[in-house]
Amino acid sequence: MSRMGIMGGTFNPIHTGHLLSAEHVLEMVGLDQVWLITTGCSYLKRKEGITVLSAEDWYRMVNLAIADNDRFRCLDMEIRRPGNSYSYETMEQLQKEYPEDRFFFICGADCLYTIEYWKCADRLFAACTVLAAVRGDADIADMQEKIDALEKKFGAQIRLLPFRRIEISSSEIRERRRKGLSVRYLVPDAVRVYMEEKGLYQDE
Repeated sequence: MSRMGIMGGTFNPIHTGHLLSAEHVLEMVGLDQVWLITTGCSYLKRKEGITVLSAEDWYRMVNLAIADNDRFRCLDMEIRRPGNSYSYETMEQLQKEYPEDRFFFICGADCLYTIEYWKCADRLFAACTVLAAVRGDADIADMQEKIDALEKKFGAQIRLLPFRRIEISSSEIRERRRKGLSVRYLVPDAVRVYMEEKGLYQDE
């Protein structure tokens, strides 16, 4: 049985912090691989002042970013799925397609306070172990109390995972691109070249 970590997001764009986080989880938990799943969005639109690229651009940049690491993989299952994507659907699909593997759903520890209200949370918990990434300034006792409640209510398996603080954000990269500033070393070089060639994030 292989142990697979699942990290989802828009990756708008993917940056070095995402990759460091994925590598950290892989080593800390003893995973065999981390699979990155890009959230689907089939058209260019503006939302709350943020440029949202086509799903193909997200997917292409993630693949460029992880090309040299055979323990990372990018899946397009949410891009191909019509309508809204829900975490429980993704995890159940993975469980069905890879019945011999064990899955670990990676999320921020702040999700512990909302995850029970996610669509079909009981089915999400049944399909995976949740890894909640917690930073050093968090209230561990309060989080553990919340975990105990979720485990009792849903039979969930949840593990707190100490996380390093990485001061890189996708919004910073988009802003630097908009201003014509360098994003070298904030993103993998292949991603930087791709953004420059396609003129991404220059029209926000």
